[in-house]
Amino acid sequence: SSGINAESGNLSDNPFVSDKKCLTLEPPKLEQIKKWTITNYKYTKQLVGEKLGNTTKTVDKDTDERISDLKLQKLQFAAMLRESRALHTKFEALLTSHQLLRTQFNTMVAHAPELGEQLQANSTTHLILERNGKGLLGAIKSFVDSLNTLVNVTMQDTILTVKNYENARIEYDAYRNEVTNLQNAPQTDANKNKLLEIQVTYDDRKRKWERLMQDTHTKMNLLNENKNTVMKQQLEMFNSAVIAYFSGNGEQLSDILSEYHIKTRKLSGDDDATSKSFLARQEG
Repeated sequence: SSGINAESGNLSDNPFVSDKKCLTLEPPKLEQIKKWTITNYKYTKQLVGEKLGNTTKTVDKDTDERISDLKLQKLQFAAMLRESRALHTKFEALLTSHQLLRTQFNTMVAHAPELGEQLQANSTTHLILERNGKGLLGAIKSFVDSLNTLVNVTMQDTILTVKNYENARIEYDAYRNEVTNLQNAPQTDANKNKLLEIQVTYDDRKRKWERLMQDTHTKMNLLNENKNTVMKQQLEMFNSAVIAYFSGNGEQLSDILSEYHIKTRKLSGDDDATSKSFLARQEG
């Protein structure tokens, strides 16, 4: 099967290794184990032979190039996801520091009235930074969520299809090489009968490999369409949000969040009552 690979031949994970179970197996189950063992052996032999350069493998240049590009892109997007998560964590910590410092400015107004004007000015500045920062934090979170879906759901689903295709290719080549060897061997009755038997399996594996190749191309095409649509939108949103934040344009940042339906959330320890109380004092 396409799920078989070189690492999956560990019999310690197979329930059939128990002597007691083997003694009670019915003939059909024994036959199934025999077929699995033979297929696994051929698969492993083909895989090792390819790595050592002792056997031939089927190469489809277009498919192989697209698969290589997919795997490289997945690594690159995964790195982008990792750094975006780190940015979210660090920026959230920065906003928490703004919040705590603003709270301290507010507290100091009553204890150092001679510095009240300066303390209030700083508190107002940090309140603006905090509010705008929450908007940018929401934009970063949206960007991270979209990247995570792309890398760990959409791309991973395509990678699983690719793995099935690659396993099917190895199985197909294993039987293809065996058919070739039998065709070149002395044409004894035993070899002719074995060739007829192997030919049936070979044809089945070839059809399976061709079907999975089509599935792989379909998945990669759909992935590219999804990736381009989603990431273009997210990259434009992220860039616009960063520009709006660092230019101090809170209104523009708010419009961007509304356009992309991004909600902001409270920071840990957020106290709206403190902000409202301070603003009320300032307005008064």
